[in-house]
Amino acid sequence: MSKAIKALVPRRLKKWLKGRGHAGYLRESTRFRDIGSPGPMIEIFETIKPIPGWFNVDDCSHFSLLLAQQSLLGLEGDLLEIGSYHGRSTALLAACLEDGERLVVCDAFESETEDSYAERPSPETLLRNIRRVAPALDADRVEIHECFSNDLRLDPERRFRFIHIDGGHSREQALFDLELCSRHVLSGGTIVMDDYHHPAWPGVTQATDEFLAANDRFVVLADLNRHGALGRKIYLTRIPD
Repeated sequence: MSKAIKALVPRRLKKWLKGRGHAGYLRESTRFRDIGSPGPMIEIFETIKPIPGWFNVDDCSHFSLLLAQQSLLGLEGDLLEIGSYHGRSTALLAACLEDGERLVVCDAFESETEDSYAERPSPETLLRNIRRVAPALDADRVEIHECFSNDLRLDPERRFRFIHIDGGHSREQALFDLELCSRHVLSGGTIVMDDYHHPAWPGVTQATDEFLAANDRFVVLADLNRHGALGRKIYLTRIPD
């Protein structure tokens, strides 16, 4: 290529980018094609995207980062999810399990709940969806409880490093779930509460704020917005002993 042509390419490229509003466009875009070569988390999200649910690409990245950091810091323990639906978030959690860890899931599945869903999941559906990202995961490392969280019976000594709550949305149910999980989270572990400040479910926000006011062992690690979601996920960490 001649020097003259080489000199023209950058100018033409700059002109094209300027006309397209390239920089501002990229900062506000949420389309996969605008992020460059997809990394492992985008590849996982593309795999779980067909699963019904509201766990988005931001959540996928946030969960993955925090779980990886816990492992690097030497925090070991099982993972717990209350409210799995069809398993979008559950599949990601399964992919992040370290050796010897188990994933515990509690969901009402096909029972009637306060929230109406057109297509209710089953434990079998959940397991199939987990297999999308963790096909080699031993079945005995996924512990499924087909019940409401009020009926979940955990060993008093059972501890989890990471807990995701996406269950009932009333103040009473959300507060029950938080109090239940607070008794089983490891020192330095994290509880993630879904739908914080969602306009349709003010009870979740009320319960979370009440829980934090009454429990000085827990602090807010992060309060994160998510593209395409009205509610936020708030990350509560138990202060290390």
